[in-house]
Amino acid sequence: MIIINLYNVKWKKRYTNKELASMSGLSTTTITKLTRGEHVDLKLSTLEKIAKFFGCSVLDILEEVKD
Repeated sequence: MIIINLYNVKWKKRYTNKELASMSGLSTTTITKLTRGEHVDLKLSTLEKIAKFFGCSVLDILEEVKD
């Protein structure tokens, strides 16, 4: 399974969940779930926005975990 994990990227840039939510247009609940690595259904365009915000590749925020 592939999850979206913002934990490493977010802390490298030192943004809080609230700051990231306001800057990306996502809810703080969604950002919290993404940071925890929980499953959240997102559009590819949303992933691209997050990656662009952090100045990284979409692949940098995706993580493969065993089911």
